[in-house]
Amino acid sequence: MKTKGIEITMGVIACILLLIYTLTLGDIIISVYSWNSGSGKFTANENAVWIVYLIGGLVSGVVIGNFALTDPGNPPVSQVKALSEAYGKRLMEVLVYIYVAVWLIVGMASLWVGVIKCPDVYETLTEIGKSWLGILVGAGYAWFGIKKT
Repeated sequence: MKTKGIEITMGVIACILLLIYTLTLGDIIISVYSWNSGSGKFTANENAVWIVYLIGGLVSGVVIGNFALTDPGNPPVSQVKALSEAYGKRLMEVLVYIYVAVWLIVGMASLWVGVIKCPDVYETLTEIGKSWLGILVGAGYAWFGIKKT
């Protein structure tokens, strides 16, 4: 398979994983936020939590990997170099930024609801929010931090 075909396949897989992650974690976030404390203890579907933990690491790895390979201040498109040449750098930048934006929005929602607004409702969401914040720091460091000389 040529480089462009590999990049397309990996990009589609990454986007599908991001969609599954967003839908699953989004459902948990909305459920926690709208939980009525008079209803008893909140419980989430353990399979959904498993999906969030598994796919969350992969999705975050894509973000950190893109930032780590990118020179500080440049668009994080180095992992889609062949697609940038074939379809245009601007299109690839937009797609990468949409991916990162969705990851940021879902992560910030888990941080806001799980850690700040409703920390006592569901401890697992609190841990997901805290973990995401740590990963965000790592992603920022990967983009702005140490680069090879």
